[in-house]
Amino acid sequence: MTTLIQPPPPGYRKWWWIPAALLGVALLVAAAIWLPGRFATDNRCADGVVRTAEGGECVGVTDGSYKFADELTDIENRILAQNSAVEQSGEPYVSIVLLTPMTSGSNAEGNVTMAGILHRLAGAHLAQLAANETSIWQRTPKIRLLLANPGVDFAAWPTVVDEIEARRVDERIVAVTGISFSFQNALDAIGELTRREMPVIASTLTVDNLPPWRGFLKVSPSASEHARAAAEFLAGSDDRILIVRDDSPADQYGRTLAEAFQARFPDDPQRLVERPETFDSKAGDVSIAFHMMMPNICRLAPRTIYFAGRGAEALEFLTALATRPCNDALVHVVTADDMPYYQLAEVPAGKALETGVRVLYTGLVHPQAWEDHPDRFNPFSVEQFSPDCEGPICYRNFSDGSLDDFAAIMEHDAVVTAVQAIRNAAAFVPEVKDSGPVLQAMKGLHSDRKFLGASGTLSFENGLPMDKPIPILEAKLGAPPEYIGLP
Repeated sequence: MTTLIQPPPPGYRKWWWIPAALLGVALLVAAAIWLPGRFATDNRCADGVVRTAEGGECVGVTDGSYKFADELTDIENRILAQNSAVEQSGEPYVSIVLLTPMTSGSNAEGNVTMAGILHRLAGAHLAQLAANETSIWQRTPKIRLLLANPGVDFAAWPTVVDEIEARRVDERIVAVTGISFSFQNALDAIGELTRREMPVIASTLTVDNLPPWRGFLKVSPSASEHARAAAEFLAGSDDRILIVRDDSPADQYGRTLAEAFQARFPDDPQRLVERPETFDSKAGDVSIAFHMMMPNICRLAPRTIYFAGRGAEALEFLTALATRPCNDALVHVVTADDMPYYQLAEVPAGKALETGVRVLYTGLVHPQAWEDHPDRFNPFSVEQFSPDCEGPICYRNFSDGSLDDFAAIMEHDAVVTAVQAIRNAAAFVPEVKDSGPVLQAMKGLHSDRKFLGASGTLSFENGLPMDKPIPILEAKLGAPPEYIGLP
């Protein structure tokens, strides 16, 4: 019987599994790349703008081509048009980023309002136009204005700061302005920007005890300066004063106000009524704390209440005060600059003014102060904010004309300060394209290099403004605030 001998298989059949394995790996890699993109939610709103997972806000940086809210369409289109004109001019230019919330969130009475956002953008755009189209300053480099939304509470600041850094070279970003709230997230954003050697000029940031950030300035007086101005205003009377203080661990504003106010009366402790009444804005439901204060307020009968907290909570406090059992007793409520973001006639808090309550607050600027003290303000900027302004560089051309919340004026002056540093630097270097020359020039904005803005003198020491006027204003129902005077 013959046994058949089978020849060995060809070599290529012994290694058939290798190309099959390689094909399998390739398919797995392709699936890993394609499937997540196919089934995951796209969080991109536009170039440089993404949607947050938490609140659904679109955060990031735009030149005005992406609209963060429908209400911002007109002003963003104007900024976009000016940015395009700068790029097409053929002249040297740099970019300034306005970093501030561009969305107001769901709470209509929160710290961030759409009216305030509109005013901030309009004030910054006014400064951009003045820098690019008037002969008051050296004319170059021209200024592009980028808009950066960190979210209503600045929670997305890391994403936005990274986006600013990614655009820094290509878009010649040399400064960041805005940072208008003293949320911890906002302070963290400043810290990271300055760590990256990006100049920051804050607008209405009022918190005290800031770190010695390199390349940081702010154009608004600190909260302690506001408190001292209020105390100075009250020092001439013999009214007994009760302090109502926000003890929130997330916002230093209330504690800063209260401590600076109390420090004004070290030799006259009898002026202050017992211990302060306190609340915690972070915990929510602040109306509970305010209503529980009313029996003490009636018993102690202070002539003046100094409210050391935010405007949103001040409204809640005034609403509770309107229901106090002793509403036949006259009382003055004095607070700080956050108050004018709200129209008392439009909210229940306005009823307090009908029950013997007078609401005073320290402001940042007022048109009457422009008239009474013209030497303390920039006449060109004042004219551009005037309701009678004529020509293309007028605030009223692209806003509702309101200045009651100070937002437009302070954002304007923050951009003006950045432009001043940029143009000063440009006088000494061939071309400003990055932040280094601007950081150097910022250090010289004092003494003989000080200048006037719409909010007063812009002269800085350790990053803080010096000799800024702080007017005392009175809130009115359905009307602009009344100017009381400068302390």
